[in-house]
Amino acid sequence: ISTACGALSWLVVDNADGAQACVEYLRANALGRAKFIILDKVTPGAAAAMDARFDAPEGVPRLFDLVKPKEPRFRAAFYYALRNTLVAEGMD
Repeated sequence: ISTACGALSWLVVDNADGAQACVEYLRANALGRAKFIILDKVTPGAAAAMDARFDAPEGVPRLFDLVKPKEPRFRAAFYYALRNTLVAEGMD
């Protein structure tokens, strides 16, 4: 999953205020930069797309469908990061 998803290192926050608080903390403690997935921005658009019918070749699932988040509210963040990336045994 780490090969297909560079966004795994991004921070997931509930809203823009949470992202801003994180940025301020990083800045105040000289901890560098971070990228964020803001759930209340991602959820509306991702909800329909992640649950829509997806026709993939038989035996080639979406990586998103293989991920089982501990909390359902994080599904949108995983969909945002993974989209319709497929998992196949080989090139054929």
